[in-house]
Amino acid sequence: MNTKTDIDNSSEKFSVHFPVDPHTAAEAIDQVLNFASCVRASDVHCDPRRDDTVIRFRVDGQIGEVGTIPGRLHDEMISRLKILSGARTDIHAVPQDGRWRTVLDGLECNIRISFMPTYHGENAVIRLLPAATSTDLSFAKLGFTPDHVRLMHDAMKNTNGLILVTGPTGSGKTTTLHTCLSLKAREPLSIITLEDPVEYEIPGVRQVHIRNAQGVTFGSGLRSALRQDPDVIMVGEIRDSETARVAVHTALTGHLVLSTLHTNSAIEAIPRLVDMGVDHYLLASTLRLIVAQRLVRTMCRECFALGCEKCRDTGYEGRSVIAEVCEIDSEMRSLISTKSTAAALFDHALVDGFCPIIEDGMEKVEWGITSREEVLRVLNV
Repeated sequence: MNTKTDIDNSSEKFSVHFPVDPHTAAEAIDQVLNFASCVRASDVHCDPRRDDTVIRFRVDGQIGEVGTIPGRLHDEMISRLKILSGARTDIHAVPQDGRWRTVLDGLECNIRISFMPTYHGENAVIRLLPAATSTDLSFAKLGFTPDHVRLMHDAMKNTNGLILVTGPTGSGKTTTLHTCLSLKAREPLSIITLEDPVEYEIPGVRQVHIRNAQGVTFGSGLRSALRQDPDVIMVGEIRDSETARVAVHTALTGHLVLSTLHTNSAIEAIPRLVDMGVDHYLLASTLRLIVAQRLVRTMCRECFALGCEKCRDTGYEGRSVIAEVCEIDSEMRSLISTKSTAAALFDHALVDGFCPIIEDGMEKVEWGITSREEVLRVLNV
């Protein structure tokens, strides 16, 4: 493997390298995955070009090229990855997904992989999910403040209603939802999830992989899940009007429903659901809590953002949540049911003690958890 010693991440650099060149596809896969685990990469991209395959890692949300693999090994490497993940080796023109479990850098790891046909061959994107993560989740460890933790724990005590986690792709919504489920799984409850795909395995929870090609959508899956006698249902994402309406009616009929939505703020989730066809009075009756979140890189504890070997000269190591948490109280319900504007809802939330996400981020800057530049970068302000 040709190595690259510097990765550019928003004008930042950190040094990585592969110790030896692979002679076989098996060696290439072992080297890439073990090194990815060693540097805490969440994703590995294997992108074919005309003469070689570019390997890129995503570390703490930032992606950069770490090296290349000879083109002669690419097809064999893809075939081996398909065998490992249970994908079909005789299909090359259609996207496929797979998964397997292995040990990397001494730790058990769940691996999810996506194959996609491209101009120069099949691309593979691998997500690494440490198995221990699914059983070691807590709101505090994710970075939520004590006030946010209290609100979230109070909301999880409800036996019915709708709890939403919002934010863009890659903001940690799935991890937050699985933290909620890991808490509920400690109770004698019937819990079922609908996910695309299943990322974390949670003992005692029935987890369903959504398969749109086979007709198993979030909407149809949710209707089927209701016949499985659930107490708690997690819907991986509310993507369309059908899923939104079924989720709200499910929450109205005595079930606790947890889901995600792509909005920039907590308050924006309300008009978004209305746009999807959910009546105001139903939202007012079912909403319990809305969380909006992002992930910011945390400053390295060794060098405090100066750059060192531990953080690969980036000044950052790991990530933390910054968030805003909106509790739906009786007055907020009244405002929702009377079709108040988002601005009016926001003003009420502020009076009720709501802390906007930018303030939570700046508070973490004051605590020395992250930097002002990082907060502004993530929030695009």
